[in-house]
Amino acid sequence: MFVWIFGGVLFFDKSFADFPRPDSIEPVPQDTLFIFSLTSALYNISHSLIVFCIVFFAVYLIFKRPVWELGAWLLHILIDIPTHSYKFFPTPFLWPVSNWKYDGFSWGNPTFLISNYLSILAVYVLLYLLERRRLKGEDK
Repeated sequence: MFVWIFGGVLFFDKSFADFPRPDSIEPVPQDTLFIFSLTSALYNISHSLIVFCIVFFAVYLIFKRPVWELGAWLLHILIDIPTHSYKFFPTPFLWPVSNWKYDGFSWGNPTFLISNYLSILAVYVLLYLLERRRLKGEDK
């Protein structure tokens, strides 16, 4: 959707005001543009714990071992559940079995954004310091 919106602004003489606001696309209106319907469908599929479990099990059968890298996808879904409100893409984590969604708080809340970015920064600083310590230990 972002490519479509920015493409419209950059190449087709559109402005951001020409596109619907996030709070007007959830739930997706029946008479909406194809891109919004597609985005909503892809969001349902990619944010479902049920779809995740099916894919995880299928990959397990293929590789004959759990592929733990898929845990990032699971973590993303689990973080999205409480950090999306009904106003903007609530997480359909039980799709396709149920359409129930949890009305969490917005990740766009300044307090959450600041704490989120500070946490990411703290992890990078920690990794940097650990790597520096490891490299100093190898020099001895």
